[in-house]
Amino acid sequence: MAPSGALSPLEAAQQTLQTGIHHLTESYELTILKNIYGGLLLSAGGLLSLVLGAGFAGIQEQNNPGVQRLMQGIAFPVGLVLVYSVGAEL
Repeated sequence: MAPSGALSPLEAAQQTLQTGIHHLTESYELTILKNIYGGLLLSAGGLLSLVLGAGFAGIQEQNNPGVQRLMQGIAFPVGLVLVYSVGAEL
């Protein structure tokens, strides 16, 4: 059987421990900066969601709010993806 790439429970616990130790060795300034940056990115995703929800009045007039809600739902997680991809923290 081909390997799945998943970690065993022991390996996952060791990896989690190493991540925690890495976070403990970071300076306070870097930790605070990463948290502020993560909050800004998450807020940007929320703002994008609000802009898409309120920015298309023509869609609401056509009695098709489903498309607008779908765009809002797709846009909000963009902030979470950005937080993860740039290495910021919440």
